[in-house]
Amino acid sequence: MKTGDIRYCIWLSGCVERRKGAYSALMAEFGSAEAVYRADFSKIKTGGVYTRSLIAALCRKDISEAARIADYCVMNHITVLFPTGEGYPALLRDLPDLPAVLYVRGKLPDFSRIPAVGVVGTRKMTAYGMKMAYSVGYGLARGGAAVISGMAAGGDSLAICGALDGGGKVVAVLGCGVDRAYPAGNKRLMEEIIASGAVISEYPPGTDIRKQNFPERNRIISGLSRAVCVTEADTHSGALITAKWAKSQARELFAVPGKVGEKGSAGVNALLKDGATPLTHADDVLKNYAFLYPDAVRLSASEERTEEQAELSAAAYSVDMGDYGKEKEKQKKKEEKTAAMPQIRIKETENDINMNVSGEPPATEAELELIDAKTRDIYLNLPEGEFTPDEAASRGYDCVDVMCALTVLEIQSLVKALPGGRYKAKPRKKQ
Repeated sequence: MKTGDIRYCIWLSGCVERRKGAYSALMAEFGSAEAVYRADFSKIKTGGVYTRSLIAALCRKDISEAARIADYCVMNHITVLFPTGEGYPALLRDLPDLPAVLYVRGKLPDFSRIPAVGVVGTRKMTAYGMKMAYSVGYGLARGGAAVISGMAAGGDSLAICGALDGGGKVVAVLGCGVDRAYPAGNKRLMEEIIASGAVISEYPPGTDIRKQNFPERNRIISGLSRAVCVTEADTHSGALITAKWAKSQARELFAVPGKVGEKGSAGVNALLKDGATPLTHADDVLKNYAFLYPDAVRLSASEERTEEQAELSAAAYSVDMGDYGKEKEKQKKKEEKTAAMPQIRIKETENDINMNVSGEPPATEAELELIDAKTRDIYLNLPEGEFTPDEAASRGYDCVDVMCALTVLEIQSLVKALPGGRYKAKPRKKQ
């Protein structure tokens, strides 16, 4: 597409934004973005897709910002795709609120030759969610599918790690410009994606992240995909927004079963109750597309992945682990702080004492003088910790003598009787 055409298409995308049906209606009537630009909308009456705000936008003919964006894309090797041009994903063309422009870094897979599957998960990832996101991404890639995700911290990033390790194609859909890594910690992951797949966005380069961008970009994740998989989500997770888009776009929806009663699993379990297909292995998804893509899909191509493999992969790609990563870092700092604390050591002397866990002092000489020599000898040789009379007798004493000694020792508070016929001796001095 010529630079001039790109300018008009970028200008038009800014006019229509996400107004449902507006882009398709304008293309049907005028045939090209340049023709729309040159048309006079000052006398157009409102009605249908022609809302007041759309007419006002179409009447503004300043193309300078679009030209600046076009030049920036050319200089920074960013491809610009439009619904009427080549390379634009066919599945997106059918959406009523299709993105009127896609900015691409890298190269999109040939979606006519391999199935595209969306994989999303919560930022508040658990160890189980980490393992499953990584395993699903890995299995889909090994099985011949392209993995579509959002590159968000947590489940999205782990699914991408799995897909990259599986040697597959990855497309990350951003809620900011393709020249921005979000989250910032995923910069290296973003570079790896571009090397083997693509990062895309409907927002112009330079666009910072905004909260409202996430729900909008989620429709592109599901729109690009034949099916969408949710690996972990609570009831407030953004992954459920992608699931909602998938249902409205008639995409197949899969969910990894979560542990009943766990807050982080409430969202996925609700999807399952609402009709989503249970997902325990990538083949659960891939088997539905083997007949459409016989040259690409390979069933049973992957082995189960472990939490350790997932965590090692995340570390290798330096990904943002979301809340899971924060908890791990907090635990690590706690362990380091504990290890760094000075260990209290008491200088040993002949009269040093052994302190039990509760800090109870040992028996004194005055207490030992109150018992006979035989009972004293038995006491000093009783087992450490809890014991039964049989365990004490096994040390060479007659069971009757041990029971008699225990009775005397209990009266003198040198032995304490415990439930289950067990005893525990008061700490003793080192001999």
